[in-house]
Amino acid sequence: MCESRAVLVKGSSETTVLEDVVYLEPIDGGVRLRNIEGKTLELKNVRIKGIDFLKHMIYLEEVHH
Repeated sequence: MCESRAVLVKGSSETTVLEDVVYLEPIDGGVRLRNIEGKTLELKNVRIKGIDFLKHMIYLEEVHH
């Protein structure tokens, strides 16, 4: 399968925010994630730092306004 894990990166630490992500959508001021089970999570004040397709990882970081 091709699901990914979304993590929030703070310095050198990573916190998992959602497992088995199959959908990612940029929204105003953040991102919307949905996993294979249909659980949807909207995160505000974050942006995509990077995506590693080989490791199935989505890296997010906080945006400070």
